[in-house]
Amino acid sequence: MRTYFIIIVSLISLSSCVVTKNPVNPGLINQVSKDSRGNDMLLGKCTRASLLQAPFADWFKPNYDSYAVDSFTCNFIRPLLNGKSITIFLGTWCGDSKREVPRILKMLDCCGFSEKNLTLVMVSNQDTLYKKSPQHEEAGKNIVRVPTIIIEQKGIEVGRIIEFPKVSLEKDMLSILRNENYLPNYHTLKTDAR
Repeated sequence: MRTYFIIIVSLISLSSCVVTKNPVNPGLINQVSKDSRGNDMLLGKCTRASLLQAPFADWFKPNYDSYAVDSFTCNFIRPLLNGKSITIFLGTWCGDSKREVPRILKMLDCCGFSEKNLTLVMVSNQDTLYKKSPQHEEAGKNIVRVPTIIIEQKGIEVGRIIEFPKVSLEKDMLSILRNENYLPNYHTLKTDAR
């Protein structure tokens, strides 16, 4: 009986001391490096909060605040985003990313899209890592231009917006979510084969 009691106490003690490992190394999130011009840039997976820090907030906040979301179209987008995840590949050194990413995030906010389903991956403009991230999240994703906004359902790509929308962010997103044979700017054979 005493052995049984010791085993139970040991199991309870061990279960209360279980350490949960964080699958993402905190040192690999929100990495700041220098771009090819010597300016700060973010690299790899980053949180949205990193874009609200200097010097990135200098372009993020004005572009976010000044964008007028097409809330009418967002009413149609909102239910179609259920079960979707979005990954945005961008460069904090890239003019198109600086313009479009704050806008897409404001549109997603209007649609009530959960940040837990959103991944931001910052790519480099340095020769050795051009349009790549340190952890190579872009591998196999055919990232040629940034920003590239990839919409997925259950790990399968349903569409992407490349560099800038063809009509508007809202209308392009709605077209993708309605499966209306949307072809992004700069489409390639790989993105056409969906």
